[in-house]
Amino acid sequence: MKAVYSEIVVDGYNLIHKLYPSPTSTSLDALRQETERRLLRFQRNTPCPVTIVYDGKGGQRECAFGVPLHVVYTPASKSADLWIIDYVKSLNPKVKMVTIVSSDDEIRRYAAAFGAKCVKSEVFALQLKRTESAEPQQGKRTGDKHLSFKEKKFNEQLLTDQEVDRWMQLFNRNKS
Repeated sequence: MKAVYSEIVVDGYNLIHKLYPSPTSTSLDALRQETERRLLRFQRNTPCPVTIVYDGKGGQRECAFGVPLHVVYTPASKSADLWIIDYVKSLNPKVKMVTIVSSDDEIRRYAAAFGAKCVKSEVFALQLKRTESAEPQQGKRTGDKHLSFKEKKFNEQLLTDQEVDRWMQLFNRNKS
């Protein structure tokens, strides 16, 4: 069963450390970009806003890949943890519509106290991996959200042309 979210706020470096527990010589910037790519693939299957929050440089930007993943770098004077807690506090009655992804106990305690849903980063990392493994690897996929009839999915596998033809024969025979 797929998890349903209305908005997801991710503790960025926390998730990175769960996705890549022992990174090799890969730069932190490369890990951030790969994490953002994975969140974008996840967002394709779970149509809801995703915000990833990093400690650091200050400012907010759209994802470099041109789609609506919100990336926040907190000001140097404010940690990502504090930014997430302040964001949850600011939501008031809408807080029940947000899911916080962090393994930081303090963030989860505050978020839960205000009514937000919480998911540990390691659990969310597993869900990202499941989403990636469920994506079809065969055939060309376009960025178009409207799939043709033969590409529509009813389970994890796409129907073959032969299966579609068989279903068409079955339904056309019953229409007379």
